[in-house]
Amino acid sequence: MKKAILRPVSNDSVPTKAKHQRISEEILTAIEEGRWLPGDQLPAEDQLAAEMGASLGTMQRALRSLVQMGVVERHHGRGTFVSGARAQETQLRHFRFMAEGGTRLLPVFFKIIDVETTSESGPWSQFFGTPDGEFIHIHRLVSVNDEFEVFSEIYLPADRFSDLAQMSETTLNGVSFRDMLAERFNAPTLNTRQTMACQPLPPRVARQLDVPPGQYGMVWTICGLSYRDAPITWQRIFVPPSDRVIEIVPVSSNGHPDFSEAG
Repeated sequence: MKKAILRPVSNDSVPTKAKHQRISEEILTAIEEGRWLPGDQLPAEDQLAAEMGASLGTMQRALRSLVQMGVVERHHGRGTFVSGARAQETQLRHFRFMAEGGTRLLPVFFKIIDVETTSESGPWSQFFGTPDGEFIHIHRLVSVNDEFEVFSEIYLPADRFSDLAQMSETTLNGVSFRDMLAERFNAPTLNTRQTMACQPLPPRVARQLDVPPGQYGMVWTICGLSYRDAPITWQRIFVPPSDRVIEIVPVSSNGHPDFSEAG
């Protein structure tokens, strides 16, 4: 368990927020700054209460608020842990194409096409709220069971994830970006916003997928959110026509995919 130095939260004469809210924000700030990492265990409730000058009841209320936000997880008899650290995935969160009968997933193979830093604006820059910012732009081809390919592009804020631009394509091939952002950058994806549309695939995508110009396909946009609903990833997936079924995994209350309800 790592030690994080927290500042006592004073009782202001006219506080703008309740004390448990200010405590939860102070703990969240410590996590965002990396003083606790995903998977780390927080000190015991009474120790936190003493460090922050709060009653045990106020501290418990603050921790409950962080649980509801998906920032921490509380395990009876074990303690409180920072969310986000997960074992290597055995199932995909996206690209879940089903075999006949819907009893198993088809294998998929990822290949990084390009990683670049760009200042190009678009719906991703609107999502990040930085129209004049720089972004890490990653292109991937996804082979589904060697039957057909899917094209994926991911945008991330360059000011936070600049190290990605220095990584080789070989290093990034097959990597779960969601897990890597949680474990290496302390940026777990706690929630997503998703849209789907059936529309003509852009010419550049049609060329990558070797389909006719103007071919219709599914365009799937996935916006990833972290602590405080901060935007961290904008992904667009282009799926050509196929008779394969895509399984959509439900999301649990803490923002993680809930595979217990999946087939």
